[in-house]
Formats: sequence, structure tokens, C-alpha cells
Amino acid sequence: MNLKLRNILITLSIVAGVLVIITFYVVFYSGSGTYVVSSLNSQDAGIFGSGNASATIASGTASSTLAFTSSSTSSSTTSSTDIGAASSTDIGSAPVTWTQGNETMTITDATVSGAQLTLGVQIAMGSATECVPLTMRLIADEQGDLSPPITPQFSFPDTGTCNGTAGETYSAQPVVFTLSNPGVFPILLTTGGTANTLFEVMQNTDGSLSVQLPGQSG
Repeated sequence: MNLKLRNILITLSIVAGVLVIITFYVVFYSGSGTYVVSSLNSQDAGIFGSGNASATIASGTASSTLAFTSSSTSSSTTSSTDIGAASSTDIGSAPVTWTQGNETMTITDATVSGAQLTLGVQIAMGSATECVPLTMRLIADEQGDLSPPITPQFSFPDTGTCNGTAGETYSAQPVVFTLSNPGVFPILLTTGGTANTLFEVMQNTDGSLSVQLPGQSG
């Protein structure tokens, strides 16, 4: 009886030894190993074994051999300039001036409010009393289409009509245009008439406006 028990114990010892050897080989020589992945949200690291081994959480700071990229959706917005009512005008050393018939016309100021552009026009009458036609036009689009002002005609305070008194100078006669693209600069215009001079209204960095011939700095 003791002999049989001893044989059984010897056999069990051999089997246990073989299992230990197999386990040692699988763990250290099969190439499975373990991998440490840094947590993106905390200092905890997850240690994951290959195959079907269960995952455990180890505390502490673990270095990661994996690179993580985070993608984010960025939205681009087109900001339109809220120009409000810009009334400060830089006429500069070379104001926009032209001759129309017997009169000399000069742009003295510009104001943009919402979708309306108002230009102040100084008119120096010649030697004759006559009607001064309003020939100014807004260049409304890239095709060069011209839009007339909503101001029907000049109206001088001493006559109440477009007829100016000979030798008189009228300051800041208002000419109002409706803008097809409010907030977009430069605003291009032409004096019309025989002079047909092209000029523009620019917005400066401080929000003020400049009236100038094309190609000049504001």
C-alpha cells in the first residue's frame, strides 16, 4: 500500500514538474509579453496581456509606446465688417476734384450707415446761373454696372432747385447711394459726365473712411 502511494506521489510530482516547465516556456519564450498603455484621461495605466488574458489596472504613471492622435473639427467663419455709421473721412492732400461744365466739384466727406453711402459734394459755381446735373454713379458689380444715387438731383438752399447761383460755393451737398454689398470695400464710383473720373471709398484700420483715386494709399 505504501509502495502504491509512493508511486502515485512520484507520478504527480513528474506531472507537476512538466506543467511548470510548459508554463515557464509559454510565459517567457512565446513572445506574448505585456504592453503598457498610458491613460489619456488620468495617470492610471492599463496593463493588457496578449491573447485572452484579462486586463488589470495598475496605478502610477506609465510611459506609452503608442502614439495617439486626436482629431478636431474646426469651423471657419467669414466675418463681415460691421461698419455702423463711419463718418470720419480722410480726404488727404489730393481730394477727388473734377470739373463739370462751368462748376468745380469736390468730395468733402463720406458716411456709410447700414446699406447707404452718403457723399458730401462741394460745388463751386461758375460765372453763370445754371442747373447742375447729378451725374455721379456707383459701380455696383464686377461687370461694371452703374447704379444712380437715390438722391434725385442737387437742390441748393438759396434756390430750392438744381439751379446754382453764379459765383456761389455750396458745401457738402449730400448724394446718397444704396450699396449692393454693404461692408465690402473698396466702394467704386465714377463722377460721370464729361470728366468721368473713377474714385473709391476705402475703410481705414481705425474704421474711418478715405475718399481717393484708385491706387492711392488711404
